[in-house]
Amino acid sequence: MQTQSMFEGRVLRLSYWNSDARVVDADRMQLEKYLSRLGDVRLNVVKNLEAITSGACDLLIVAAQNVPRKEFAKWLVGLRSRVHTQGSIWVPALILADVGFDTLADILSEVTRENWYFDILAPGHLDSIPIRVANLVRIHDHLHELRRYLDAVEDVSSKVKHLEQQMKSLKGVDQ
Repeated sequence: MQTQSMFEGRVLRLSYWNSDARVVDADRMQLEKYLSRLGDVRLNVVKNLEAITSGACDLLIVAAQNVPRKEFAKWLVGLRSRVHTQGSIWVPALILADVGFDTLADILSEVTRENWYFDILAPGHLDSIPIRVANLVRIHDHLHELRRYLDAVEDVSSKVKHLEQQMKSLKGVDQ
């Protein structure tokens, strides 16, 4: 059964990273089954985060089920730092982890200060993946659109400065 896709005519470029490669990844097979129903999906399994480039990835999916609840906040800060360091802030993430309400509530203030978009999904709740993927991919697209606007504004500003310099030069010649 194919799910109606908001991504008609678009290949979703997803990267999947298992934070503990020693773990047999039965959840990934279930995830791939769900993702295949969203449309044309290219799932790139990566061995490390450094293999992910923001221009080649619409969404990062991170398997973090193995991260203990007590260590999750520290692990998440480390993940965020690695994402920032390599310049992949433009790539939102869907983190698969069963961490519970208390852990999520504890990291809320830290998370809201950040400029990186992600969602945390318990592996047992993959039924909500179509909406979560859609929202995160829309965020990805909006971030890239904002980047294009910024580039256009900087280009126009540069041209205006150049024209102002030419005008000053012309005024100097007329005098």
